[in-house]
Amino acid sequence: MSMKAFGPQFLERIYREKVVLSLSSVLGFIFCWYLITDVLGLIPALFLPSPEKVFFTIYEKIFIPVGQSTLFGHVGVSLLRILVGTTIALCLAIPLGILMGWYEDLDSVMTPIIEVLRPIPPIAWIPLAILWFGIGLGSKVFIIGIGVFFPTLINTYMGVKFVDPILIKAAQTLGAKDKDVLREVILPASVPLIVAGIRIGIGLGMMCLVAAEMVAASSGLGFLIMLGGDNLKPELSITGMILIGIMGLLADTLILAVEKKVVYWKKESQNG
Repeated sequence: MSMKAFGPQFLERIYREKVVLSLSSVLGFIFCWYLITDVLGLIPALFLPSPEKVFFTIYEKIFIPVGQSTLFGHVGVSLLRILVGTTIALCLAIPLGILMGWYEDLDSVMTPIIEVLRPIPPIAWIPLAILWFGIGLGSKVFIIGIGVFFPTLINTYMGVKFVDPILIKAAQTLGAKDKDVLREVILPASVPLIVAGIRIGIGLGMMCLVAAEMVAASSGLGFLIMLGGDNLKPELSITGMILIGIMGLLADTLILAVEKKVVYWKKESQNG
């Protein structure tokens, strides 16, 4: 078979098929949900509301405030918290992971500290976060940052460590200095693992966001989830969960799109 058969048109067709399958799976899930709740009535609405009730709640809360804000206000607050926490964590984790992977002495100094702190669940830091930063933005950002920091750090570190030694030796043989090897060889080769760490970290950051907003907050999607449980309104809780999931999906899609631009050799290898 000719390599042209695997060209851009082939890849575009595969992409279209994946989009169709993804949409079909979502619609199928909603249909099963509707069947269980509305048609067959297998689960009472108090435990699992129908999809139409949840969608109506989403529409309604766009205009009618819940607590201090409308739905867009709660989404905006959560989005701000996750963006600030994630940005700070990435700005610390990626450079530190690269330096630890490249410099053995720094690795020896930092690894024991990292390995002691890493197993501590981010939510265990909530009491200290409130004590240090209060119940405002700072405590939420701190908890989210911890959730994002460690997966990104570990993946960045492993990305540097897993670079093929032959590539490093080849660059050094050609006269490249350490900073050139780090910039031209190590960083490009470690990007896929760094991106994987960011994706895992943001997922954990979303979990930490919900936990932080459920404990000490009067706004945000975690607050909506908690409020729905307290008031026996599961449709409100599910609304918050759906919006958290959509935020995570959009973030993951954006990261993958950026990766395709940065890791240009993947596209070249796919195009043959």
